[in-house]
Amino acid sequence: MKQLNYLRVATMQRLPAVLLAFSAIATQPAVAQSRNQTTQLPAGVRIPLAVTRPVWSAAVRPGDPIYTQTTFPATVDDHVAIPSGTYVEGQIDSLTKPTRKLNHATLAIHFTKIIFANGYTVLLPSPDANADSADRATLDIQASTANDLLLDNGAKIEMTLGSPLTLDAAQVSAAIPASKPLDPGAFKSATLCRPTSGFPGSPGSPDTVIPGSPGTPSITIPGAGGSPDITIPGTPATPATVIPGSPGTPDTPGTFCPAPPLVLSSSAAFSPQAKHN
Repeated sequence: MKQLNYLRVATMQRLPAVLLAFSAIATQPAVAQSRNQTTQLPAGVRIPLAVTRPVWSAAVRPGDPIYTQTTFPATVDDHVAIPSGTYVEGQIDSLTKPTRKLNHATLAIHFTKIIFANGYTVLLPSPDANADSADRATLDIQASTANDLLLDNGAKIEMTLGSPLTLDAAQVSAAIPASKPLDPGAFKSATLCRPTSGFPGSPGSPDTVIPGSPGTPSITIPGAGGSPDITIPGTPATPATVIPGSPGTPDTPGTFCPAPPLVLSSSAAFSPQAKHN
């Protein structure tokens, strides 16, 4: 009987440790599952972007980077997958520039990475690895040789996902409170204004001088037979009259500010035949 009671007491003493170990084992799969939860955006989703660094016509070359930020959150099942203000980097694949006869340009872009506000970075498929899965944008732009730009600050474009995009749900959740939505009014056009000859001023007119009269001296007629002299007063001189002329006006300098480039369309179509001119 004493041995049985001893076994009961020993078992009761070990029971909390056994339950604790079992509890830890039971919760481990749940923790691992929560850490491995993902969010997936399907292929074909179009993500609106704004250009955050201008593209200059004279300097741009295929292979140059392009920098953008999302202007509207991308969602899946009412959950935010990519918050507004998230950075998206890309690379220019090919381009055509406007000519004197044609105010038109095209840019073919593939996107390389998404950088969330908390530093979470997602690398996107390269067209070298799989051309069909690359995330792209082909821009149709109204641009002129009078402007030094092909893309202005704040230009609106769209990235189209070429393949499903899998994201770490925990990382996305951590990035949401740190993300800052873009302010459309914060973008300032990079278009360069140029001085022109403007309008010439007027030389003005000189003063007009009307001469005065010199006046006349008094005339004295001597008296006769003891009569006094007779003096006829002269006329006093009058000063010249000056009528002021009109002052001249300075030249008015002119300024010419060419119209900024306008993105007419942003699509997923890609033409490898596009050339750099």
